[in-house]
Amino acid sequence: VDMQRASSVRQLLRSPICWRSRAASSASASLLRADGRTREQRRSILFRMGNATPSRNTGYYVIFPVIPDETVENNPFLYNVAKNEDWPKLSATPQQMYEGTVRQLMEFGATTMDHLEHLEKTEGEVRTWESVMEPLMSEEYEIDYLFHTLLLKMLTDWPDCSQKLFDADLHHIKIMCAREHMEKLGTPSFHKAIADLYERKEGLTDWQLRLLEYYLLEIKASGGDKTDDKTRKLLGSWNRFIDEYRSKYIRNVMSTNDQNTFSVTDPSVLKDAPPHVLQGLAVDPDRWSTGPWRAKMTPKSIFPFLQYCGDRQLRAGAWNKWISKASFDHDFYNNSINIEELRHNVDGFAKTLGYASVAEHRLANKMAASPDTVRTFLNGLVRRVRPVFIDRTEAWAAFAERELIGGELSPADLFYVCRKEAEQHYEVNPLELMRHFPFWATWDNLVQLVSHIFNLSFKDVTESVERLHPDVRVFAVADLSTGEHLGRLYVDPFDRENKVGGWNSILARTESKERGLDKLVYLIGCAAAPTPAQPSVLHHQQLAQLLGTFGRAVQMLLSRSPYRDIAIPWAPFYASDWDAADLFPTFLQMFVYKPTLLQSLSSPHVSTGARLSEEEANNASLALSRSTLWESYRTLFWADFDLSIYEMENRKEKFWLDLYNDLHKEYFPWKRARNDFQPCSFTPIFGLVPHMSMHYRKLWSEMLALDVHESFDAENDERKTGERLKTTLLNRGSGDVAKELYRRFQGRDPSIGAICDFYDPPTFYDDSSAVEQPQRQ
Repeated sequence: VDMQRASSVRQLLRSPICWRSRAASSASASLLRADGRTREQRRSILFRMGNATPSRNTGYYVIFPVIPDETVENNPFLYNVAKNEDWPKLSATPQQMYEGTVRQLMEFGATTMDHLEHLEKTEGEVRTWESVMEPLMSEEYEIDYLFHTLLLKMLTDWPDCSQKLFDADLHHIKIMCAREHMEKLGTPSFHKAIADLYERKEGLTDWQLRLLEYYLLEIKASGGDKTDDKTRKLLGSWNRFIDEYRSKYIRNVMSTNDQNTFSVTDPSVLKDAPPHVLQGLAVDPDRWSTGPWRAKMTPKSIFPFLQYCGDRQLRAGAWNKWISKASFDHDFYNNSINIEELRHNVDGFAKTLGYASVAEHRLANKMAASPDTVRTFLNGLVRRVRPVFIDRTEAWAAFAERELIGGELSPADLFYVCRKEAEQHYEVNPLELMRHFPFWATWDNLVQLVSHIFNLSFKDVTESVERLHPDVRVFAVADLSTGEHLGRLYVDPFDRENKVGGWNSILARTESKERGLDKLVYLIGCAAAPTPAQPSVLHHQQLAQLLGTFGRAVQMLLSRSPYRDIAIPWAPFYASDWDAADLFPTFLQMFVYKPTLLQSLSSPHVSTGARLSEEEANNASLALSRSTLWESYRTLFWADFDLSIYEMENRKEKFWLDLYNDLHKEYFPWKRARNDFQPCSFTPIFGLVPHMSMHYRKLWSEMLALDVHESFDAENDERKTGERLKTTLLNRGSGDVAKELYRRFQGRDPSIGAICDFYDPPTFYDDSSAVEQPQRQ
């Protein structure tokens, strides 16, 4: 039995799992147990040869994984989930949670294989939901709950270990979980069974039909519906080469990440940087306010550095190294050939599936639906935004020459100059502005605002449940329109030593009436922790992150889907219209650019007690929106490049560098630098295969969110409009295609007008002063 189970697990992990402290150099170290004693912990999932290697090849070797000893009887974490207890056992040790989750994933893999074999043996029998789906759904619910609660533990309360080991353990458990979930979709017997169910539709609810439709679309988009051996072998060959060249591309980028760093020792160089930026750049985390600071060649480090570093020479050096990463400046790590190989193989894969281009394949099930729609959207934005960008470039150059550099403006300056010019133009000091946004006061204002618009209630139930840290608060969320309890929201807002990552919302479990469980969502933040002398205050960048993360959490809570796969559109699945997934988070993020809403979110200044006036709120909103133009225009450029390179039906029409050079001439009024080969390290386009042709989605989400804001403004009844948005769009989650849901809310397709007005605001005249003054509505 053990051999049969183990053989069905299919190479669960390629690398072992380890529990180590930072100082440990061996494969084992001690961790503190819940009872206060220490115990030796080791790599508990190992692949060992059970026999001595024979002198000659006489057959095959089967290497079995060591199955963790965790069971429901000896593991409190597993017991808690198996017994359908109301709240997760967060006090379980890291080892119990990790190894227990691995054990259950292995068991689920065995269950899946047994069920798929059963479907194959019983082919021809009448299929029902109970015979096809139910044998997997119950265990899948538990697996999702275990995995996402483990994820909460790993991100917020994990033993001290090296970042490399932590990333490896997190990566392995993610890959293992994804593999076990996707196994069924690659099996012909499962495909035939659900296709039969979907075709007959007997006794199925709308949610069940939508889930089956989602599976069928994912199977088709990945080639799982192809049954002839020749096509399947061809698809397998394309996939192998895609994986190979994608891995080479990422490896080259990562290999060049550590080749250059940029250090700052003078605090005046980073005098404008908010605390969270200084903390991210600090060499010594305990001395983040005094330095020194160092930027690395990663997006999370280099872009804040470019935005806040006052030393022009340092910025220029960092930018020149950034745009030449993994390119012709690095013979061994040059990604040029990998880009062309990737293009060749993803194009071959898409055409084998019957699509004319990669873009057509990727967009087939998205809200945009086709490359033509995205092209029309981008062209409309370019027509409105490019003249604004050209005019603003002149203003940036004049400002820079007058105030900062005394020389010709270069692309390396724009991250810094765009921000500084906007702040000075409207006389806004972001470091003072942030003192109007202490975390918990801002949270209460945000909850009150969202509750008013969507008729919700958030009741603090913190004292009734177990938490991983005293800073955590828990809220019971209800829909006052129907009187229904929607679920509970676990909020862990502050940064601390054993927290990793950034802002995140995690759907731990959906509601299960059969189990007596409500929905549970985890919200993780990384705001600065309060001190006895100072509350935690939010910089406007962190405020936007809070709004977006809270928006995602509310989106999950409002979805009435009983199945996780269609709770919201999940990235990066082919069958999911996840270009619309950020509509609601972006809708809340846009509160920052609306003076009345920004004022509603604010609190009295933590030092002076003064309230944020209407004029200050208007100036702040205008300054923040003005400072986004450079980054948004860059996004527009990259979205155009992304679509252009993947919508070609014949990739040999243009070499990637020729396309990049041509588009650069169209978009920017300066010559491309000789060492500018940014596509060689632009992982959002070439690093993730499902993301190819999808770079437009940030601007697309802004279009949808601003279009919704315009409807709120036009109807002038936020409660009524909010209720309609909730019932027609948010409650359905991914229960229908996003395009149809949006039409139900608006009565029409999305309009590009609102986003164009955002980046190219109309001017209103103030008769009293005869001076043109833009006003943010």
